[in-house]
Amino acid sequence: MESARELIEVVTALRSANDALLDATTSGDVAEATRLLKHVAALEGRRNRLVHKTNPNVAPAVPSYESATPLRDQVIRALQLTGRPSSGRLVSDVTKCRWAERVDTAKLSYLRRDEARSWRKARELPGRQARDVYVVPALTYDRFTPVRGTVALSTWPTSLRLIAPLSPRVDMLHSTIGLAKEASALVGTNYEAPMMRLVGRLGATIPGVKPFGAEPQAVIEAARSELEEIEETDELERTEAAERAHAQLDAEALRFGTQVRVVTLRAAGGSG
Repeated sequence: MESARELIEVVTALRSANDALLDATTSGDVAEATRLLKHVAALEGRRNRLVHKTNPNVAPAVPSYESATPLRDQVIRALQLTGRPSSGRLVSDVTKCRWAERVDTAKLSYLRRDEARSWRKARELPGRQARDVYVVPALTYDRFTPVRGTVALSTWPTSLRLIAPLSPRVDMLHSTIGLAKEASALVGTNYEAPMMRLVGRLGATIPGVKPFGAEPQAVIEAARSELEEIEETDELERTEAAERAHAQLDAEALRFGTQVRVVTLRAAGGSG
């Protein structure tokens, strides 16, 4: 009876924590969302233990991978977890492993266009309030054009949203560190195993990490070791590119990028 009452209290607390997590995610409060992710994971682990303590015959839940969470919220939530520009595939994998939800990656390009339209309307229409955070494309560090299939958050520094030659590797290493920390916080929950598999897959590309069964801390240490070799150069290239971007681009282009212009001979003043 005592376990049943405790289970009710935990489920109620979990419901409130999930509501707070959604609010923090949609408002762009990264620190609070990060804290709440860990709190929710702890509550989920406690709930699962109480369920099995109350009735040991209850089978583990099987995720359906269907989601009522809007695509925009899914993407923001996943990016807050990776902390770096991420491919559509990584966003999908993180969402599936961490929240047992499916992301329709085919709609990411539509989402980016919707975000740009929403941003413009907020600036054009008097009284319309802008969102706290927008899903934006990562941009190339030389031409500032959108990087195909890679998304970021508008609240991140410009330098972090620019992709230089070493940036994909640096971002992957940082994302792996963040996901490994999250996996460690999920021990005892239904999400532990899929998150460990995701971290193992990403970690397998890092020198010094065992191909199978690597512990999250070992993955974190190996990722940090590689970052020591390449991150300084990447930061320098991104910082210089960000300075050029702020000098050359308007507010919209800083967020959503420039368009590649095809110049014909006639337009350039040439003759046939």
